[in-house]
Amino acid sequence: MNKKIIIYIILAFIIIGGAYTLNDTFTDTIDPDTSMVISVCTGDMRALEVGVSGYCADNNIPLILSDSHIPDEISTWLPGYIKENNVKKITIVGPIDFSEVIKLKMMKVNIKVVNGRSIPQILTRLTSSYNTTPKSVILTSSDPLAAHLGSYMKAPVFVTASNKSYESSEYLHSSYMNYLKTNNISHVTIVGSLPMTLKDQLHKSNITYEEITGSNSVELSYNVNNKIKSLGYLNNSRSAYYGFYGELASAVPLCYTNNAMLIEDSSNMGKTNEYLKDNNITDIYFMRNARPDYIMMEEEDYISSTIIKSLKNDNFKLHFMTNNRTLDEATGLYDVRINSAQKHDIKNNIHIENLQPQEINTPPLLEILNHTKLRDSNNITANITQQNTTTFKVEYSSIHPYTYTMIDNNTYHITSNGEYEYTYQKNNNIWYVSYIHNNTTYYNTTWIINNNNSITEIQDDTTFTWYKNPDMWICYLNNTPVYTITLK
Repeated sequence: MNKKIIIYIILAFIIIGGAYTLNDTFTDTIDPDTSMVISVCTGDMRALEVGVSGYCADNNIPLILSDSHIPDEISTWLPGYIKENNVKKITIVGPIDFSEVIKLKMMKVNIKVVNGRSIPQILTRLTSSYNTTPKSVILTSSDPLAAHLGSYMKAPVFVTASNKSYESSEYLHSSYMNYLKTNNISHVTIVGSLPMTLKDQLHKSNITYEEITGSNSVELSYNVNNKIKSLGYLNNSRSAYYGFYGELASAVPLCYTNNAMLIEDSSNMGKTNEYLKDNNITDIYFMRNARPDYIMMEEEDYISSTIIKSLKNDNFKLHFMTNNRTLDEATGLYDVRINSAQKHDIKNNIHIENLQPQEINTPPLLEILNHTKLRDSNNITANITQQNTTTFKVEYSSIHPYTYTMIDNNTYHITSNGEYEYTYQKNNNIWYVSYIHNNTTYYNTTWIINNNNSITEIQDDTTFTWYKNPDMWICYLNNTPVYTITLK
């Protein structure tokens, strides 16, 4: 047998084996023996995770949110988690890049993928995860509270969001309508607001509906939790998970496992104290950082310090699912995604030895420009390159790059993602920082260069102190190190 024939045979085996492996990977269900679910939640699949989280809750399966490529923070954390927890099977929901599937398979994990051309196609396929055909369905544009309710009702949650947004489409997708008709479902529950055109569509198909709404996200939370209580659940609850749209889907399995309420407060309204007291809640788990925790904040997605103080003053026990400090709200959400799987509060174990402060002239985020790489205590890395004599690019491992432009020795201009801007302006020994979006300043911080080789960072109503070792910046809160930037 000549070499060409042998090569052709080998290639044929590879193709056949690859096709078999590919075919064996795809499924329509999240099986109860799944150790973890990874849901795509960006682009065309934004809000898919809301429809997935109820299944995870029902089977006590941790849920991780991801892009089509698993973010670096999660991919570097996963191997240790898989080993420590003896993970045997992971189900991925949504159009994940197949290179990620191969990487996970190489960790000797059984990988299953539920995929489809659209969110409705994927979520209707997932209904086969139930042992019996559900008698009802929950409809929502994208609200995680719908998944919270769905986990107790054992009902699929159909997400109507479209156009890469959290906003509902005008009409119910044909995949959903076909499912309702095929399974003779004549009554559905709507969580949140849906367009009148969609509700008219249900009415014309002789499908009745119950609406659970509210004047804001907090009131909607109350009404959903009250509905669950009316079903006989949460009556002995002592805890609540508290956060915004983006991260709360990963909290739904935690709520179900821990018999906890869910409070969605994207409006930052607060004023939940009396409701929580009336329901005998003692412990609150925050799924997002407070504003002072962000070293550079973009979107104003944070838990208000006022809300935190109010709850603390009312003697609630407060827990945080995020690190004490993080670069911005995007990196803070990686803490939540990881910690939701670990099911415990995150701890900052930062140990500093032989602190020998160096002379300081600029804040840490300007001084990093004199280096080529950095790594922070949250394991986020960055490469720094000088574009010209006054322009620098900082490319982070987990978020979009920042461009720094030095206007003069006392002024820097920073841009992020084409929308957000920051100006650093020095007057004597003080740097004033303005956060700007659409030509409007929405936040200010102050960095004071002290005579004792330290910097005082004033954020909102919280003060941090920074010292610099030869190759590291260390951030302290109340004499405790809470964050570091290691320079290379």
